[in-house]
Amino acid sequence: MALASTVPGITVPMNGFFDTIFRQTSLTIRILGYPKGGFTINLIQLLIITVLAIAVNAIAERLTTKKVGGLFTAVLITILGIYLIEAFVHLPFDFAIEGVRILAALIGAIIIAVFYTLIRAQTSGGGSGAKH
Repeated sequence: MALASTVPGITVPMNGFFDTIFRQTSLTIRILGYPKGGFTINLIQLLIITVLAIAVNAIAERLTTKKVGGLFTAVLITILGIYLIEAFVHLPFDFAIEGVRILAALIGAIIIAVFYTLIRAQTSGGGSGAKH
């Protein structure tokens, strides 16, 4: 991905066994053949995304008074937000940790999480606001 190479980043030094587990083990996702090379994620990126998902869940709860859901749902929403932002938006002031664009990931995941929470509240009949 050419855009990720222009973003300043931090790489955690690892070698040997930990490098094999955290960096060389990866999963590639492609939806209807897009993007061409696929969206690849390794274990260290998944751990970073999990930490971001916890923050996104807290921010979405603060904005909408409802949680996105459990950790698994929050991680899926964060991955979807990252995927959409990385595919269509390039922020000039972003930075990356182990290839995960942090600000873009947070912005995309928060947008998706807030919309998901509000739509879920409307469809479940709980759209009247916070319960007292």
